[in-house]
Amino acid sequence: MAFRSLTLFALCGVSLAGPSAPPLRPVSTLFEFPNPSYIENLAVRSNGQILISDLSTSQLTLFDPSASGPKKPVFVHDFTESLGLAGIAEYQPDVFAVITGNTSFTSDVPSAGTWIVWSVDLRGVDISSTHGQVGLLASPPAVKKIAHVEAAQFLNGISVLSEQDQTLLVGDVNGGVIWRLDIKTGHYEVAINNTYTQLYPATPFSASGVDGLHVRDGFVYFTNFGNGTFNKMPINRDGTPAGPVTTLAHNHGPLHEYDDFTFDCDGNAFVVTGGENTIEMISADGKRQVVVAGNLNSTAIAEPTSCAFGRGPHDKNILYVVTAGGMETPVNGNVVIGGQLVAVNTTSRGSAC
Repeated sequence: MAFRSLTLFALCGVSLAGPSAPPLRPVSTLFEFPNPSYIENLAVRSNGQILISDLSTSQLTLFDPSASGPKKPVFVHDFTESLGLAGIAEYQPDVFAVITGNTSFTSDVPSAGTWIVWSVDLRGVDISSTHGQVGLLASPPAVKKIAHVEAAQFLNGISVLSEQDQTLLVGDVNGGVIWRLDIKTGHYEVAINNTYTQLYPATPFSASGVDGLHVRDGFVYFTNFGNGTFNKMPINRDGTPAGPVTTLAHNHGPLHEYDDFTFDCDGNAFVVTGGENTIEMISADGKRQVVVAGNLNSTAIAEPTSCAFGRGPHDKNILYVVTAGGMETPVNGNVVIGGQLVAVNTTSRGSAC
């Protein structure tokens, strides 16, 4: 994530690993938001519903891909203190940390110092099936502030550091650091600050640093939007570095923008590529990088920002992807559509191991 007619074009495969790449996987649009909209992040609940954040509005929404009839997002909560929503992470079963802050695509509203991490408790909350009430929540979620991270410049990536300690790691894309946040107390401090997280020129965007991040098996994996890298580093229990950084992949051009990502059961990363309009699989050892869906000249996946696998028996191989619709990097230089929620049918086992 950085700032600056829905026809599905014929897709042709592009491999960064050679001619043995598999064909591109099928993509289907589940919902297209109003134009313009910058859908930034998502998280899949255990019941299969998808929590969605939007940098261009203060409203959190919920989408049920299994619903019968016309499908549309359901309103969850309006964070009226902020102008937009960023990263989401589930830190307890069906309880999510949600980042909010001031973002604007039409004016120079300061964003530094406005970033807040909230708790959204969806336990027992479902979409109403009562006649005449479809499209509403049966009951509201419990929402409370975890912390106002006043020192942050632009919070975005977020991941659970320790379920036992109830701590999070949060990336600051405009600050170039990773914060550790204690959910219980709201205390925060810088855990990681090095040359791999710091800001780099990202022409035509503003200088940017650490973006998407996820903790997995004693490592923090993270992208750096500015220098176009996908990295991993061993960490201690408190999130501080426990060894050197390994760069697993580099981008290959100005539109090939590593943003957020997720993993399958085999440890392969599925990384969104921003203005390249594709999803890229990077093998666990970094030796293979393959485009699995999308195309530079297609609106099928228009400026993807984040992705997550389904969690149910029928969609554990489905990669759900949200997009900015080309708002910051228009498709073919001039095509902008509404932000999307799309589904990519993969051959991976997803995250439901």
